[in-house]
Amino acid sequence: MTKDSAGRSGAPATPPDEQLASPLFGKLPPELRAIIFTELFGGRRLHLEFMPHPVRADKVGNRRRWRHGICEDQAATPFTSVIARKHYCLTAARRRALDISMLFTCRRALVEGIPVLYHSNIFLIINAGSRRLPVDDIRSLQAKMSKHWALVQSLEIKWEVAMFHRNQATIVPHFGGRDAYEAFWDSLADMPALSRLRIALLMPPCPLADPAFPALDMPDLYLSPIQRLRGLRLCEIAMPKSYLCVADQDEWETFISRAGRSQHFISWVDDDSGPAPPGPASTHMFRLLSMARGLV
Repeated sequence: MTKDSAGRSGAPATPPDEQLASPLFGKLPPELRAIIFTELFGGRRLHLEFMPHPVRADKVGNRRRWRHGICEDQAATPFTSVIARKHYCLTAARRRALDISMLFTCRRALVEGIPVLYHSNIFLIINAGSRRLPVDDIRSLQAKMSKHWALVQSLEIKWEVAMFHRNQATIVPHFGGRDAYEAFWDSLADMPALSRLRIALLMPPCPLADPAFPALDMPDLYLSPIQRLRGLRLCEIAMPKSYLCVADQDEWETFISRAGRSQHFISWVDDDSGPAPPGPASTHMFRLLSMARGLV
């Protein structure tokens, strides 16, 4: 204990949570500890999936909650390769859960390790064939991880809309889902540390010009919301090639270049180019997107 000029006992010279008796914190500099933490639980591509928990179940069944696991694709794997295949990293057979037990050994490990966990990892959210909107995913994570979600720097999202269903029409941005799409970008704008963003907008094939559909500026609809994210250093948007029918590639690329001075670009991926199924024109927009072909 230290004493002030009046001889009274003051605060301890060393806070109790410094853990200086530990060789990790007492002898190693912060730079080496950061390297150790990165080897333990950083520098990876991590899945974030809303799914039943295999252990914490209630009386009715497994409660659905957000779980994270290590993706089988390395952090350096191109985004187009990541979205080209199915992922089973969180299945019981894989059991690729990320071990973050080190964070809970002491308060100092938590304080120093949390930034490594959220700054160095790439977080991947896959929303395929679901009636849940991507904005619901982001808002849910912001509510569940309110203290740490704002620290995320790298985020990847694969949004694959399933075959047309009468209750799913409003999730397609250019056919009734514009408000939800705008809200999705607003939710991303609430992430102050986000600097690297990759999104696959795997919508149903873009319809050809049809008097039944209102004329929309597709590049403006899909790309103008990116301008709300001021801190992005890298932004990659993957879209089906059929959307080149409404605007040529130069127009799309010119529009996305307005969103920022850093790396902003579009990756075009294959979609279902087969004949449209019989039925009214409104159903042609909702053909199932085929991802069976190889992506570049």
